Amino acid sequence: MVQRFLDDDPALTSEERTSLAADEGIQTHRQALDEADVSADTSAVVVPVALPNHLAEMVRQRVAVQDRNLSPAPLPGLIVRIDQAVGPDGPLGWDIAHPFVVLLSEPTEHPDIWYGWLMSSETDYAGHWDLLLEETDQTYDPLAAMVQTWNPVHLYVDAISAPLGQLSPERLATVRELAQDLGGAQPDASDAAPGTLVQRTTSGDHLVLTGSPLGDGADPRWRYQELYFEAAGFVRTMARKALEHLAARQASSWWESVMTGLRTAAETAGITLTPVTAATLGDEAAVAAGAEQVHRIGEMVELRLLPSTEGDAVQLHLVLAQTAPLRVGLALGARVRQQALLTQAAPETDLFAGADQALTFFIRDEDDQVRFSMALGKVSDPH
Repeated sequence: MVQRFLDDDPALTSEERTSLAADEGIQTHRQALDEADVSADTSAVVVPVALPNHLAEMVRQRVAVQDRNLSPAPLPGLIVRIDQAVGPDGPLGWDIAHPFVVLLSEPTEHPDIWYGWLMSSETDYAGHWDLLLEETDQTYDPLAAMVQTWNPVHLYVDAISAPLGQLSPERLATVRELAQDLGGAQPDASDAAPGTLVQRTTSGDHLVLTGSPLGDGADPRWRYQELYFEAAGFVRTMARKALEHLAARQASSWWESVMTGLRTAAETAGITLTPVTAATLGDEAAVAAGAEQVHRIGEMVELRLLPSTEGDAVQLHLVLAQTAPLRVGLALGARVRQQALLTQAAPETDLFAGADQALTFFIRDEDDQVRFSMALGKVSDPH
């Protein structure tokens, strides 16, 4: 990270820059480097040296990618670079020594989390399940030379730093097909030839260029894949933490909608919704719940809503407030999932609802007529 600071790496956060700038040891090191630059002999004539062909080709490819002006917005087949760890609330402050490259396949159930595969540039280490990009896939950054179909990842798309290329739908379909073939018959290890490329077909007869099968334990590609699988864990962890955060945020939103729904349902039905002080209920749990979560619905029942810690479930504690019996419960469509009869002899009950159930709370009288109902809804579909 110190070297990245000295190189003025734009991927560093402002907090990281401030912390490193305040380090006396780093400042002393920078001053020594500056003095060394000044004292260096600059009188010698510098003769330009032509770039080696392979470096010139890398520069050409990167310039060509920039000229395409690709959008970083996630799309199937988009190749993206990740320079820093990012969560829903911004940079996570994790140090990344080397950028990651991912080929996006499709979104998961949450649109901010996409499925794909890690990519790499070291084609000499290609194995049977590494698909090499070819001239027809141009233009792409040299960092994205091959797709590791054996190394799938989930990516939090806000972490995308830049697009590095875009595969055609047909080519992406070929990658997906090779990834599916991975679950079938495995190649013969006796065909191992590290550093050798093989042209072969997928199960759907698509022509691909891959490496040879991995050999015995001495094959260096085993260690290579082990290192890249561990590196991919960084991307997976970032996505998992983002998903946990997003799920908690959705659950909180659901809980707020439950409270809003209660007020709206009472207003629609023309029923008075009266806040009840915790002291009236007479127990410590009610005090913890807070007065705004305890209400008398008309003169029928007192309803205490107790959300779970994560906000993704709620306990409905009901106490009969009138003399005549009432039936309370939760229904999914026309099907009653939970219910209880409140009477003078048994005036209390508890019902439980989750954020993923889309239940309706109801109160019915002795004649089975609905006196009050409200939809608890569910965590909204992120799509």
